[in-house]
Amino acid sequence: MATLDEDDFSLIHALQIRPRATWTDLAAALGTSPTTLSRRWERLRADGSAWVIGHPRVRGHHGASLAIAEISCVSGRTGTLAQELAEWPMIITIEEAARDYGLIVTAVGLGPGDMPKLLLDDLSALPGVLGVRAHHVARLHLDASSWRVGGLDHERAQAVARIPDHGGGPSTPVNPWAEPYAGITQALIKNGRSSAADIARQTGRPLSTSRRQLGQLLASDSLTFRCEVAQGLTPLPIVVQTWCQVPVGAVAECVSRLRTTPGVRQVVGLPGPTNLLISTWARSAESAMLLHEHLQRDLALKVVESAIILRQIKRLGWRLDELGRATGPLVPYPPNASV
Repeated sequence: MATLDEDDFSLIHALQIRPRATWTDLAAALGTSPTTLSRRWERLRADGSAWVIGHPRVRGHHGASLAIAEISCVSGRTGTLAQELAEWPMIITIEEAARDYGLIVTAVGLGPGDMPKLLLDDLSALPGVLGVRAHHVARLHLDASSWRVGGLDHERAQAVARIPDHGGGPSTPVNPWAEPYAGITQALIKNGRSSAADIARQTGRPLSTSRRQLGQLLASDSLTFRCEVAQGLTPLPIVVQTWCQVPVGAVAECVSRLRTTPGVRQVVGLPGPTNLLISTWARSAESAMLLHEHLQRDLALKVVESAIILRQIKRLGWRLDELGRATGPLVPYPPNASV
């Protein structure tokens, strides 16, 4: 089975902290050479073991919305349906669990009618679908861009964090889905480390125009960048999704403590009585159970349901293989986008 070594994890951790840092800056922080880092990264990216993605933030601006749907299927239909949904551009993430509502998908909509049509009509109409439980995302308290693989010691992690964030500068809101930024956004979804020269080649625009528009897009804070890693190549093979009830007055404190809880990768705020969804990566089923116990014992929340994810089919548009490597095609969104 393919594996990652310590130097691979160090580089991935560094790119999780500063996804668009130059190889020169990263080499100085890590005590190596730019050429060594560049070659290592190209190998990791080429075989799908790790990749950087720039994804538009969904904040309800410009009519955009985010939802999580749990889908129940007739026996034997779940895997086939997951592969079918992987071709749908609106479905950006797909996970499969051993439970009645065995498919857990994340969807993004750009217009006010996109999400109701998907959740109320399109998913329910699919052959073999028995039911759909939909949750609109009210707030993304903690997203996976904050999660770290743990390949660096504290000193080197701090050195990487001191690298200037090249996305900084005056922030002027822009719509990343609209021109003149849509083509740049698609390039950054495919490769979050794309340079202005890369984007100029892909879009056919002059280099000076691409550089200016890329700078405007990065400064707007309209995108979030993260370095992903194939989960099957990490020492954390267990994914658990946990639906919780938290008293409204305790949500802020609960989220604050979850930010520093090892293994917590994402925390999503949902409307309704089940108002928090926690995603964790764990070393074993036992450690996942211990974390589950910690949540109920030490935090002001009630666990409503948990699901161990057995298979990840798609993550932020990328089709994954059995180890979680991004070896399949990128399904672009919106549907008419090209990459």
